[in-house]
Amino acid sequence: MDRWDWMAVRAYVPTAGLLLAALVSTGVLTRLQASPLLAGLVSGGKWLPVLLLTAAVVHFAWVTYRLCQADKGKGLLCGCGGLLGHERAGRASRGGAYRRCYACGRNINHHRYE
Repeated sequence: MDRWDWMAVRAYVPTAGLLLAALVSTGVLTRLQASPLLAGLVSGGKWLPVLLLTAAVVHFAWVTYRLCQADKGKGLLCGCGGLLGHERAGRASRGGAYRRCYACGRNINHHRYE
């Protein structure tokens, strides 16, 4: 795998985490339903797997859109052409907020892409 494949993998990791959380929450809710003492918690938590699955689908669509835009050379991109991740808080003495490139791993100061 080259660095562009790893960039896509790193971009889709949160989607996989959301899908895993939906699967785990479904299993937990199934076991809670079988317990007479904890069955009341199931009624409030039955929407959790649906919400997690919906969030995973939305995140998957967003990342796919960003990857298609990056392929065209548009969007928040590093100098190497890789996708930039979410904005992180940084030290004011070093330029403040920054984003990390998914392809090369460099930290890009927010002033460079505005």
